[in-house]
Amino acid sequence: MSMKEFLMKVKGCCDSLASCGEVISEHEHVTAILNGLPPKYESVITIVTASQVPYIVQGVTFMLLDAEARQQVVNCEVSSSANMVSYQSTDSVPNGLIPPY
Repeated sequence: MSMKEFLMKVKGCCDSLASCGEVISEHEHVTAILNGLPPKYESVITIVTASQVPYIVQGVTFMLLDAEARQQVVNCEVSSSANMVSYQSTDSVPNGLIPPY
């Protein structure tokens, strides 16, 4: 599930509760988001929870979408580097075969 999908799911739950008369505060909404995050977002969770100024949903949303985009860039770079190493190692020996010793 993408971060956008996750955030929309949490918003949908908050909206459903609000339609039943249970108004969800900004703090409760942020807490629901943070509690549903996987461990790879621990750095964002730490920043938000350690802040002396409370974060609003919009700020947390931007942080998480940025973190997800950054992780995707890093994953692409790592994948490209791995492919380059693999290509170079097979390219140095004819037909990619290791000569017997």
